[in-house]
Amino acid sequence: MKKLTVIVLLVLSAEVLAQAVIEPSWKTTLRGLITRIAGVEWSNRLLGAVAVPEDSPIAMPEIPNNFKKSTDVESYSKKQKDPTEFDRLPAERKRQFDYKFIEELFQVTRKAEAKDEDLSNWLNTLDQGGSREGIYQALVLDDVYAGLESIQEKPSQRLLNFTLKFSQKFLNQTFTPDVLNQLNLYSLKRILTEKSLDLFEYYETKDPDAFYRWYANFSSDLAAEYEPILKSEIRGEPSKKYHYEWARSMPDQHVKSEFIIKIHMVMNSLQLLQD
Repeated sequence: MKKLTVIVLLVLSAEVLAQAVIEPSWKTTLRGLITRIAGVEWSNRLLGAVAVPEDSPIAMPEIPNNFKKSTDVESYSKKQKDPTEFDRLPAERKRQFDYKFIEELFQVTRKAEAKDEDLSNWLNTLDQGGSREGIYQALVLDDVYAGLESIQEKPSQRLLNFTLKFSQKFLNQTFTPDVLNQLNLYSLKRILTEKSLDLFEYYETKDPDAFYRWYANFSSDLAAEYEPILKSEIRGEPSKKYHYEWARSMPDQHVKSEFIIKIHMVMNSLQLLQD
């Protein structure tokens, strides 16, 4: 009954907002909230099934040759994004989403469950204004992750193929198989993610729309090829337009955290698959 009350309030709130301005992102945001609260079935009952029109072209942005994280003042001058529906949620509801993020982050980075102490500490960090990206960086730069990177385990051929394809298309960088063979799963995940986050920061200061288009193309490619691995109807959606609109409607930190979760999830699975 409590879930149903929350859903009804969300629908009524969205209808009021829609009367003020017709914005496709409202429905996308609301669908995501209802899906998280009560599941896809309730989302489809209240909003209808996700329409699957012919996908509009959302071109990959240009990827600069050098986008290494800068210490220049400009790197801190990110264009401000208007408040999103998530920003307007009550603090306790935001905390529930942050809790889920931290749980998933531990599972995909370390392939281990987060301890109660970890969850409490990192939730407090977010409550005090910390970022999801910052928590990720802390987890992959600590002694525990360093130990995982020291494990002698060659990447599977499928993981190598993914790493080569991803780095060429989405980072404009080419690695040689010989170099990658010297790294294990944990090193590869960290390197690809950190380079991608550097590119995100470049786009945030230069052209935020390029950030959303990059994410949309990445998410569409991943869904088309690895949908069973993603284990989620939303993450498995192949429409570039869907992911583009979702990214525009959410806080940038959430877009980054979704990228982090998805790339780690796929790479973990590819390491386990037989060649």
